[in-house]
Amino acid sequence: MKLNKERFLKTEFGAELKNCIMCWDTFIENKTHKSAAWCQAQWEVYKLALRQFYNVNYAFTRTNDYYGVVNEDDYNDWLFKVER
Repeated sequence: MKLNKERFLKTEFGAELKNCIMCWDTFIENKTHKSAAWCQAQWEVYKLALRQFYNVNYAFTRTNDYYGVVNEDDYNDWLFKVER
């Protein structure tokens, strides 16, 4: 099954994944370690589901300029990216 990113992010699953990543970034920024660890655990489940159902490997990435979810094979194909 091919992943339609825009459509996927409008689903409940996709919206919750995006919310998880946004919260994770905030928790990392605020050094809220316990909450950040919870988001990381949730992300691992989302990551496995994306691999299982869509055969894509995504990674969470963050810098001072942006954060988001990107294809971990080439780091060019973004599921979503948030500019700071």
